[in-house]
Parts: sequence; C-alpha cells; structure tokens
Amino acid sequence: MKSRAATRKVADHQGAILLTSECQEGTPMSSSSPPHNPAMLRPKEDSRERFQRLAREWKEQSRYLSNTAQMALLTPYQRIIGMGLPVVPLILEELQREPDQWFWALESITDENPVPPEAAGVVRLMTQAWVEWGKERGLIPG
Repeated sequence: MKSRAATRKVADHQGAILLTSECQEGTPMSSSSPPHNPAMLRPKEDSRERFQRLAREWKEQSRYLSNTAQMALLTPYQRIIGMGLPVVPLILEELQREPDQWFWALESITDENPVPPEAAGVVRLMTQAWVEWGKERGLIPG
C-alpha cells in the first residue's frame, strides 16, 4: 500500500514550532523528510531582537579575528546583511553605542560609502561618517 506524507506542527517546550512529517500509518519519515531549517525551530523574533542576537553571536565568533574580511564572512554577519535595509538604523545605533566593524555590512546593504578616502581604516572616523550619513537621512536621531 502506498503511504502519503502528512506534515503537522508541534510546539516544543520553548514554544518554537516544529514541523514533523509522518507517513499515513503515523511512523516518522526518514530520508524523504524536509531539510532542517533552524529558522523554523526558533520562536518568532522581531527585527531588533534578531539583530541583537546575531550581533552578539558575531562578536563572540569574531573576538579573536583581526581580518575584517574574515569577520564579515561569518554567518551571523551575513545574516545581518540579509536582513536588508530595515536593519540599517539598528546597525547605526550599535555603531554609535560601540564602534565596530559594521562598515562592510552598511556598504553592502545601502550600496553607499560616505567614508572619505582619508578616513579609510580609522574606525573612529569611519563611524563618524556613517553616523552623520544616517542622521542626514533621518535613520537615527540627530
């Protein structure tokens, strides 16, 4: 007899939604199960919470790195970039609070670079340029 797969939602002990696939007879499916998707396992986060979580993860993972390209290629940083334009004010706020290597993300998301050539490589001056850029566009309070 041919079995049909059914997907059902199940909440785990933390309230996250899990998707499980079962055969018609109720036995879990193995090789034909959908691939694991961590986003489906986590309770819904708003953008600020997600950014803060990813920023913490990125800072932890990049703690001992000095190469900015390596820092920018870490998964949490790439996920922040993937959040797109809505995350720019959050990055700028974080940059004001604690200057760090957010410039790659800002340039990738906005397709702009307000840093003058003479400020390149100087975190304090690069931060100042991006914060002013954000204020001029009303993205952060001025």
